[in-house]
Amino acid sequence: MTVNDTTITPQQVLDLARRLAPEQRRWLISTIQEELDEDLPEHATIDEAIELYLADRCSLARAAELARITQWELKRILAERGTPARALNDYASVEELDEQANAAWARIDGR
Repeated sequence: MTVNDTTITPQQVLDLARRLAPEQRRWLISTIQEELDEDLPEHATIDEAIELYLADRCSLARAAELARITQWELKRILAERGTPARALNDYASVEELDEQANAAWARIDGR
């Protein structure tokens, strides 16, 4: 048996993922998301969800989902507590979020 100690960077993983067929990319995305979600509870209190979000264990949208509130409600709560949402998750509207998602899928599917 041969052991390979090659280190693969996240950029290399991304480059390899871009070479996959669209169906394989969707599988990869789904599988990675499942792996990331495995450590998360099914539901959380607002305080627990905020802790997970601030610890970078989940996105703002996922934290809101865990707390069973909208991401805009979670943003408001964060702002009230003096902790604004990070710009990466700062969508002005559902339409903007949809545009971002469509653009991401277009890049993945090569549309």
